[in-house]
Order: sequence, then C-alpha cells, then structure tokens
Amino acid sequence: MSAAQPGQPVPGGDRRLRVSHDGRTAVLDGPTVTFGRDARCEVVVSHEDVSRRHAELRLSGEGWFLVDVGSTNGTWMGGQRVSHVRLPDAGASFRLGGRNGPLVEVTPAAAGERATVQQPGPHPGPAPAQQQGLQQPPPATPPYGMPPQGPPQGFAPQGPPQQGWAQPPAAQQGWGQGAAPAAPAAQQGWPGAGQASGPRMAPPGLMEHGRTILPDSRPQGMATLTIGRSRTSDVFLDDPLVSRQHATLELGAMQPVLRDLGSFNGTHVNGRRIQGPVPLSGGDEVAIGNQTFVWDGYQLVSRASRSDLTLGVEGLTQVVKGGKRLLDNVSFQLEPATLTGVVGPSGSGKSTLLGALTGLNPASHGNVVWQGHDLYTHYEQLRFQIGLVPQQDIQHPQLTVRQGLSYAAMLRLPPDTGKEERDERVGQVVGRMQLQRQVDNRIGTQLSGGQKKRVSIATELLTAPPLLFLDEPTSGLDPGLDRDVMLQLRDLSDEGRVVVVVTHSVLALDTCDNVIVLAPGGRLAYFGPPSGVLAHFGCNNYPEVFDLLDEPDLWQRIPPPPGVMHTGGMPALANSPVTPPPPQSLSRQLTTLVRRNLALTVSDRLLLAMLVMMPLVLGGLSRLVQGDAGMSLEENNFGVAEVQQRLTILIVAAALMGVAVTIREQIKERAIFKREYAVGLSPGVYLASKILVLGTACFLQGVLVTFIATVGLPGPDDGGVLGLGRLEITFAIGALAFTMAVAGLAFSALVTSSEQTMPILVGLVMVQLVLSGALFAVDDRPILEQAAWLSPSRWAFSAAASSVDIHGPLERRPGETPDPLYSDTVGQYLGNILMLGVLCAATIVIAFVLTRRSATAPDR
Repeated sequence: MSAAQPGQPVPGGDRRLRVSHDGRTAVLDGPTVTFGRDARCEVVVSHEDVSRRHAELRLSGEGWFLVDVGSTNGTWMGGQRVSHVRLPDAGASFRLGGRNGPLVEVTPAAAGERATVQQPGPHPGPAPAQQQGLQQPPPATPPYGMPPQGPPQGFAPQGPPQQGWAQPPAAQQGWGQGAAPAAPAAQQGWPGAGQASGPRMAPPGLMEHGRTILPDSRPQGMATLTIGRSRTSDVFLDDPLVSRQHATLELGAMQPVLRDLGSFNGTHVNGRRIQGPVPLSGGDEVAIGNQTFVWDGYQLVSRASRSDLTLGVEGLTQVVKGGKRLLDNVSFQLEPATLTGVVGPSGSGKSTLLGALTGLNPASHGNVVWQGHDLYTHYEQLRFQIGLVPQQDIQHPQLTVRQGLSYAAMLRLPPDTGKEERDERVGQVVGRMQLQRQVDNRIGTQLSGGQKKRVSIATELLTAPPLLFLDEPTSGLDPGLDRDVMLQLRDLSDEGRVVVVVTHSVLALDTCDNVIVLAPGGRLAYFGPPSGVLAHFGCNNYPEVFDLLDEPDLWQRIPPPPGVMHTGGMPALANSPVTPPPPQSLSRQLTTLVRRNLALTVSDRLLLAMLVMMPLVLGGLSRLVQGDAGMSLEENNFGVAEVQQRLTILIVAAALMGVAVTIREQIKERAIFKREYAVGLSPGVYLASKILVLGTACFLQGVLVTFIATVGLPGPDDGGVLGLGRLEITFAIGALAFTMAVAGLAFSALVTSSEQTMPILVGLVMVQLVLSGALFAVDDRPILEQAAWLSPSRWAFSAAASSVDIHGPLERRPGETPDPLYSDTVGQYLGNILMLGVLCAATIVIAFVLTRRSATAPDR
C-alpha cells in the first residue's frame, strides 16, 4: 500500500480509492486500506473512540468491502453497526467508533485521472512556551469587550473556535473521556503529511492546553453563560468533579463576574473557593473541577501544559528501622502520555517505590510533585486523581462485571450523577477495556485472569484519573495475556495519562516509553527507553541483566543511569491551596454498601448456605437432649439439668453462627476496602454496612435456632419474667449471635491472612462456652468471674436463665448458692440484656478502630 505523492499519478486505476477525512483527501492503492489510531495505518484517525487498528477496506473480485477488524466501539454505516459490508460502486461514507464518530468518505478514483494527494493548508504549530512546558504570564489586560490581538502568549489554541453558545468543545465529547479534537494534518499522520500521529497530552476529562471555551462572537450587552457537566450548559465540562450546574460567567459591559452555583466541589479563583460574585481581571486563575483556566482579559483559556501534567520525583529515600534503605535517592520525571515499566529483582524496592509514588506509604525523604503540588503535603486532596490497581483484584468475585462496576460508580462518582449517567459511564469503561461480552459474567468464576485484571482497571477508569499505577497486573498470566494487558495499558497512556506498571515480566517492555530498573537496596540503575536497557548493562538478554544486578561490584561495572533528572528539573511547587472534593454523604455511602452487601450475600452460595443450614443443623442437634420438659421447670419437677443443657447448646450455637459468618469478611475484602478508602469511603460506614447486613442475618439465625430448639416443647413457667415466654430467650440468643458477629468483624480486621481466622473461630467459641457459666459456676471465683464479665455469653446465658428462673430451684438446694444473675426479676433480666448491649457497643467501637487501622496498614 502506498500513497500517491503530490503531482504524481497513482497506478492501478481499478484499485484506487479517494479517501476523505477531516478535510483532507488522499488517493490510495489497494488491495487493502487500513484505518486506526496507530501511526502504521494507511489512514490515521486520531480519536479516542477509534481503536489502534480499527477497520479495513478490502478489494475482491466483487468490489470493495468495509471490514471491522475487532474494534472496541465498532464501525457504523447508515446508522447501523457493520462488520463486513460491500461498498456501493459509487462510493459511500461511514463512521468509526460510534454513530457520531469520525466521518470517512470513500469514492472511486476516476479512470485516467492523474490523481494526487491533496495537502491541507499550513497550520500554525504550538507556541514555544507550550512546547517547553513553560507557563508565560498572560498579557496585559485589554479593555474588556475588546478582543486581544492574537492568541494570549503561552496559550496556543488547538482546534477551531467553538461556534455558538451552547456547543460543547470538541475535546469534551464523551463523559470523563473527552475525545481529542482533530489535530492538524501534520500531527495526524495522514498519508503524505510527513509525520506520524502523536497521542494527546491532556488526559481524559481535561481540555488541551490553550483551548478557549468562549465563542469568538459576543452578543451585545449583558450575557450570562452557565458552566457545568450538564450538556445543556452553555460551557460543557465533561469532568466527574464538576457539578451539573456549577457556575455562571456574567459578561457585562464593564468587567466579567464569576459566580458559583452551590457546586459540590466549589469554584476557585487564584486558589480560593469563592462564595459570592467575584470579578475577573487579566491573569486570574480559575479552577473548576480538575480543569484550570486563565482569564486573559477577554476569555477563559485552559491550562494543561506539559509541566502541569508531568510527574516529578526527586530524591526519594525510604529508611526503615535499623537504618535499612529500601529506596535510595531515586529521581526521574514521567511526562504525560507515557507508559513506564518498573522492573528489578526481588527486594529491589519496586513495591516500595509504588507506595511512595501513590502516597500510600510516603518516602522518608524526597518529593513527589504533581500539578505543581507536593503529593505528600496535599495527599488528602490529590489522592482522588490517582488510580491504583493493586496485585489483588479490587472487585468482589461473587458479583457480575456490571454489578461490580455499578456499585463502584455509585461510590466514586459525584452525588448528582443520575442512574443514566452512571450506566453510560459503566458502559464506556466496559467498552474501553473490551469487556462487552463478559459484562454479565460472574467475576470470580466466569472470567479469566486477564479479564479479572481488566475489570480492576475499568474500576479505576470510572473517574478518569490522570495518574494510573498498577502493581504486577500480569502476574500469573500466560505470555499472550501478558502482552495483551500491556498493550491495553499502552492505549490508556496514549490518551494522555501517566501510567506506571510494576512488573516481573520483561516480555512486553517494548510497549513502554520508559523503563525503570531498580537494583537491590532501591537504587536506580537505569531510567530511559527500553531499547537502551541491554546496552546500558552490556548484556545480551534480560536474565543476564538480573544476574548482574545482584553482583556486589555492580556500580563499578555500569555507567550512571541515563536520563536521571536533576534538582533544577523539578516542576515548581505552587503556593495556592488545593481543595479536595468532599466525600459522598455518609447516608449515600451506607445505602450503596448495604445494597452491595445484600447482593453479595445472595450471590455467595457458600455464605447463603451457612446462613440457612447452620441454624437448621444446630437447632436439630438441640432436640437430641433427653426429656420433653423444654424450658419449663415445673414439667421437670424443678430439675435444672435439661434446661441448662438446652440453653448451653443455644449459647454455643449463637456464638458459632455469629463468628463463623463474619470472621473472614474483612480480610477477604482488604484490597477492595483499602482502595475504596483511598477514594473517600468512610471506614465507619463500611463497618456499619457489614453490621447491618450480616449482624441482622446472624440475629435472625439466633431467632431461627431458638425456634427450632423450643417449638413443640413447654416454654418458661408463668410466661417468663416479662410474660413474653420463649421470646425472652429468643431475644437473648439473637442478641448474642449479633454481638459475636461484630466480634468476628473486629478480628477479621485484625488478622493479616485468612489462615489465621480458623484458630480464632475455635478459640472465641470455646471462650464463650467456658465463661458463660453454663458448664460450671463462675461467680465468686476471683479473676474468672471478672473475666466472665467481658464475655457476651455470660450475660446472654444469665438473661435466659433469669427468664426460666433457674435461680429458684438452686436456691432451695441445701448448701447451694445460686448465681444472683439468674434471679427471676424484671430488673435482673433487663440488667443482663443491658450489659450484653454495653458489651456489643464496646465491641463495635473496637471493630471500628481496627477497621480504620486496616485501611492504612501496609500489606504484609
């Protein structure tokens, strides 16, 4: 395939096609013409909805056929998605990436025509300041209402001016993943243009540097523009942090006035959140959501220069107890639209570096700078711009892909995001990660390892973070899936993100822009393009490189790492404050988590079986007790043996059911919880949702097991102390099961592995049995009695014993001193229940402290 050069005929008239796209025309020669984002395609279409290799035109004996080659968003013709269709002889038009995607028109070249490639006219390149990533001060403010002469210095508009008040900027089509505007021909790699395509610099959700959002034509007199996420806004900003109706800009005859409309995240002028109308002057910096603008005296100009979008790392050093260094003076810069691989032998500090870059485990010394702000100083604010995919999957395996992403969207997207918007966003990330066919599959059992990892990445893409970090995303995958995941990360970085991936695999490092090689001790041995790694170490392959890294004389055998930045290269730190987006309301978080926990309970067959079968089995075992007096002492001639045996079984059953259901709950979700906490989830709400769903389920288990154990048998004499009969015992057993469920959640937050839960389960149940007083008396026994006060089973058994009046028969026995907690009085029964409630509340507080600690505790 070759493109005709200007002024030269194109051979093979029966195979020639005239292809037009974005105002440019080329005459191409068959038998195939390839369309896509990749620079190696014959027709390069730089649009984020277009796949790297999207579609082909193929010539056969019957004519030209349009063939979709497995694109993500499809090829569309006549409003319908097509996969293989013959083109009419007279030519046709089709769109790539959607019904409204980039338009391509195809017509046959005329026979005998000396066809030529029509070059586009000249297009001004970016301003020097933009190319260098520098920010020049805006020009002096012209009289308001008078347009400045030429574009503002340091801000080169990219793309045609916006026409009409309500038309959204081209860069912001598609929620959270704004499509890049058409780049100049020389930047798109169109045949004959002489240059390859380049990725957009601004990540999804941000407008390109220097783009203006106000139209060139101004209405006469006063005009008020609305700014927001709603597509009905005059200025449409497709940013998750922007409210639907965010702010207004009043363009008067004197001076423009910016006014916030009570937005969720606020509007900031020169670093301060505005409360009322604020007049704008030349040079004022306006921050709305993730986007920063500068008022140039005539209009708002977006600021997203290379220096703003570069991640600067200087002198990172991590020292632990004993003076051991896990990182040693690591420095580098990661520019926008780059994919960086971090490799090194075990113990070289790869995971430590990732923790330092994300702010989860800050380094002892050094700086990480993003958008002009120190990450560690402003971590609570900047953490929302960081996407992190840990080694463990961050979705519940019991849910389907659609369910998991929908619940994640409820927790992560702004509270004014409607269901349709959430569904649209979920559909976009599903398509982006090529999971359309698996969207209704269960994550844990119906997805491959690579697909599970893509679901985790899709979860992070819901909020379109400009920084994306991944820890061993290809671990356990075969070489084919390994490369497939890396190619998808390559695509994500091409959209403008800074993507960093820690990996043990070197099979797909050629897809990266940079490679960081760490040596043992956390020292930077190499930073640069993958093509230079082997030459730098003087090795023929990567195994030799890893062997060399372990040599004690490594630093005498290799040159200094190329490309390491110096102190002067760090992006300048901004002094303006950073305002974090407020978290979701606690009630909204709680509602979402309760719904998700209910869905998890229904979907988890093992848990559902435990909830249903355990009370049936344990209740059935209680019926093996000899005798038919039930809970009545009169029916048993005031003997207490049968009653005590039945109550002992119920106490053990309640303790076992409560702990067994919850003991693994938090440890198995640790990775999910830590990631959700990092983006704003409240630990208290997380715990409360578990208590509401699982605690209530355990309480109902206690009710059911008591019913099975006592149905058909006599209840307490005289209806118990409150006249409620079996309900008094039922409530005590249910309350004990609820309390033990909370205790299970507390220990689940404390342990570091699932293997530790089984000994704790057995130990907790045994402690409850021994300290309950059901087997032997614990009152009037120093230390043992005081320890029993801290046991929930002690008070639950005492409440049940009080209801059936065990105290009475024991009191009449010669030399017997009954436990005073068994007295059959209303006050004693309620006192026992009250103490059980106090212990339950104390257990909830302990569980909260342990849950909050587990959110930030380092992985072991």
